[in-house]
Amino acid sequence: MSDVRQAVVLAAGRGERLSPLTSLRPKVMLPVANKPILQHVLEALSENGVRDIILVVGYCREYVQDALGSGESLGVRIRYVVQEQQLGTGNALAMAQGMTDERFLIVPGDNLVLAATLRPLLQGQEQSVLVKESGSPFHYGLVMVRDGQVTHFMEKPGVQVSRWVNTGNYMLSNRVFRYLKNEVDLPSALQRMVDDGTTVRIVPTEETWLDATYPWDLLNINNIALEQTQSLFEGEREDGVIIKGRVRVGKGSVIRAHSYLVGPLTIGAGTEIGPYAALFPGTSIGNNVVISPFSEVRNSILENSVQIGSHSVVTNAIISEGCTFGARFLARGGLVTVQSPQQEEYRVQGGAVVAQYVEVGDDVLLEAGVLVGKGARLSSGRRIARNIPEEAIVL
Repeated sequence: MSDVRQAVVLAAGRGERLSPLTSLRPKVMLPVANKPILQHVLEALSENGVRDIILVVGYCREYVQDALGSGESLGVRIRYVVQEQQLGTGNALAMAQGMTDERFLIVPGDNLVLAATLRPLLQGQEQSVLVKESGSPFHYGLVMVRDGQVTHFMEKPGVQVSRWVNTGNYMLSNRVFRYLKNEVDLPSALQRMVDDGTTVRIVPTEETWLDATYPWDLLNINNIALEQTQSLFEGEREDGVIIKGRVRVGKGSVIRAHSYLVGPLTIGAGTEIGPYAALFPGTSIGNNVVISPFSEVRNSILENSVQIGSHSVVTNAIISEGCTFGARFLARGGLVTVQSPQQEEYRVQGGAVVAQYVEVGDDVLLEAGVLVGKGARLSSGRRIARNIPEEAIVL
């Protein structure tokens, strides 16, 4: 096992393609299984004994700092550095120059990893990059390899030139800072290192590594995170409630009579479900949420302080903090067309995506793939099949 106990965690970016979810917060703070992605990353590092964290923040940095503080509650020590302009991963790492040990990890704060994912990096003694096999050249950078060593770093080439995806997780020495002066992106700096004769080895992993490129990717990440969740019931349960599978319920939450819960799912604190409500697998419900009677939620993320009216059905949706929906609300799931950076179109399962503090009246239908901007107001009886801008009023 390596003696490395320090990581530089890159958490400065916004996550443009995740809009409108990132209008008020950075990508790293989007919740899956009721915890920000960044918190999952820090817990994975802590479990591996890596507890000295240099956290590079930028966009909406106060949001990150207020949530994590010193890191004590997570068992780590956080020192913050600021990337004022989000110019790239190389520029972000350069902000930590003079603060690092001789050798350290570099970890993206916006990718879901488990402790087992990062462990192989800590078992190597050379500079290395964590890689994973993938058939998709559109979303990720790739590395070309000979005899276990990187020959070329390639950013989203759009063609399958290698089976190895660059996860963005590295074990490096502080020698890397010599190559960052004129490089915005870290892979470009590492390519110069390789060209100068530095050996960078690949460390393959078959463990969890997931990135969210588009909002609906969060549903997949949420499902994987929920698979790691253990059953724990700290709330109240009325008569006739049926619970199956791994279900976590926080303190002060009440599951009203004859509700039906099937895990894996998680429910935060101070939440009220039902009566006669149904929650199905792949669902995360935050704190102080109300799911009214005769409503059901499937494979969705509902953040804190969301209210869902009675007789509603929510499928494959992502609903941000502070949203309210009237009775008979329907968020329809289905196939959503997305476009890669190389303009390639493909389809994924998804639903509606709603930013913070949206108010929706009774009898409203949101079609699959609709994006609703923060602060929008949707009046009753509307079918919404197009994206709604921030603060819009739909009468």
